Amino acid sequence: MEQEMSIPVNHDDFIHDIAYNFYGTRLATCGSDKCIKIWDWNKQTGLWILNESIPAHESSVVKLSWAHPEFGQVLASCSLDRTVKIWMEHESSAKTGGSRWTCVSKIVDSSAVVHSVAFAPEYTNLIIAAASSDGKVRLHSPIEAVRLRNWSISGQIDFVPGGASDSDGPLCLSWCKSRFSAPHMLVVGGSKGNSVRVFQTGPMQPTKLHDIDSYDSYVLDVDWAPTMGRSFHLIATACSDGHVRIYKFWADPAMSNTSISDNLFVHEHDSSVRNGSGLANTGNSSRPTAGNSGEYSADGDSEDEDDDDDDDDDDETDSNGTDSDEEDDENDEEEDEDDDDIDESEQEEDGLDTASDDSDDDNITQSNTDSTGDANAESTRRRSRAQRKSGFSTNALGEQKPTFPRSELVADLVVEPHVPIRRVRWNSTGTLLVSSGDDGVARMWKMTVNGTWREIAAITAEKSSTEL
Repeated sequence: MEQEMSIPVNHDDFIHDIAYNFYGTRLATCGSDKCIKIWDWNKQTGLWILNESIPAHESSVVKLSWAHPEFGQVLASCSLDRTVKIWMEHESSAKTGGSRWTCVSKIVDSSAVVHSVAFAPEYTNLIIAAASSDGKVRLHSPIEAVRLRNWSISGQIDFVPGGASDSDGPLCLSWCKSRFSAPHMLVVGGSKGNSVRVFQTGPMQPTKLHDIDSYDSYVLDVDWAPTMGRSFHLIATACSDGHVRIYKFWADPAMSNTSISDNLFVHEHDSSVRNGSGLANTGNSSRPTAGNSGEYSADGDSEDEDDDDDDDDDDETDSNGTDSDEEDDENDEEEDEDDDDIDESEQEEDGLDTASDDSDDDNITQSNTDSTGDANAESTRRRSRAQRKSGFSTNALGEQKPTFPRSELVADLVVEPHVPIRRVRWNSTGTLLVSSGDDGVARMWKMTVNGTWREIAAITAEKSSTEL
């Protein structure tokens, strides 16, 4: 079902960003008019109602981010005035006629324009990352988790070694939303160098984990998709050349060779693998399994009767020949004693021959080892260098195994006409991607059954076209 709704936001200049809260019931907008507007969803009327308009910064407000609701109604904003501000809603102020939203903290650690700000997922505690044009991403944590008045730098990423300036273009970032990823990760895209990299954070300083890609154009936005049980991550990038690129990223090398969990559908022949064997269980234990000799006969009763007749004949023979069997046993014992004497003499002769043969073999093996030792060591070093370069290693069975985190480009989506793409955002399941650019069009991209991504809808302020 297609449904469109227009919100009269009444910003006096360009709108730079919009952000939904965790539940999707509250919306924040910001623009070049230096204001932030908060909107609440009215379930009865189905309309967005203006909660408050905040004169937030001294310059254009370019990015917004909501904290998880377990920390309260907390909103972060960044601006071209080189500051990051933390806003909190107070219900008591609304009752007295005052402003609902107040600025509880102002962070001024950046020496350049702050282009991107994002709260970390709730499982990492209350952390906010701010990326600025000086080539640094700063991680801020509150000293007091209740009042949020004082924030300190808990980590820093030097994305551009040696620093950068406002003329070098913006930085953008996005956190990994998976709770089950071992390292806490975020992806950062920068215009100087036009590269996208993944970093991991922790108790120590953040470290670079992987280089996703580099381009010939500015990287304007990145977004990390929710994992939702996939064995890989999805990362989308937006560039000034009009391209939207989607990457698969494996943080755990052990998961990069999985194939069944990555498919949308499981084929019929995979059912035997899930059952643990290639044979179906028929429920009849009398049938032989694979590798057993013999044939299955439907006349099982007749075979049992024949076996009983044979057993009767054997019993009669044993009762008549008892005396003759005793005489044969005595003769066999005498013959066995003679054979034992012969075997002992033969074993002594064989022992001498074997010892001499073993000494000869040891000499040959030692000489071969000395001559080939250097060649094997050099071959091992070359193979190790090739594996580090390709990102894969080969085990004893000849199987390719990844040796460190890796990424793969799965879609390169081109927007016509070629205009800079400013924003990319995933939905809550990581199955739908939305992009917006300077042409004023918001496009929706979705993966088809055969694994290709295509545009399924285009929404503009004037009209929209949707392919169902």
